[in-house]
Amino acid sequence: MKYLLTFLSFLLVGCQLFDEGTPDAAENTVTSWADAYFNYDYEEALKYMTPESEKWIRFAASNITEKDVDFIRQQGNNATSAVQSRQIAEGDTVGTVDIRVSNYVQLGAIGKENKVINEGTFSIRVVKRDGKWQVKMEALPRSERQSRD
Repeated sequence: MKYLLTFLSFLLVGCQLFDEGTPDAAENTVTSWADAYFNYDYEEALKYMTPESEKWIRFAASNITEKDVDFIRQQGNNATSAVQSRQIAEGDTVGTVDIRVSNYVQLGAIGKENKVINEGTFSIRVVKRDGKWQVKMEALPRSERQSRD
């Protein structure tokens, strides 16, 4: 009986560790989204987003030229992300996760060249729906701070 209780307590703790509704799960959602988004894998990024955010992915994709695609391919999938902080309390259904993204491609505006950014920080809005955290895009992500290259 003692072993059964121990096993059940480990099982219960394990289920809590993988609960998709915890603030830690929001961080995991954001880093998974960021790793896809900043490596231009928009199809993968959509898996971590609210349905109404899809219009922003479509907008971003519609502005990519063949020249941009060639530049992105030359760089490879090198963008990585790491959580810096979060503004989500236990029980909240909305919040923000601040991330640092390294080695990502910044597409040039009209008349400007594409470039690789060493590091930038982004505040990503998240919402919890049906017990699961999702990225909610209300615009294309803009870096709050970029390192000087």
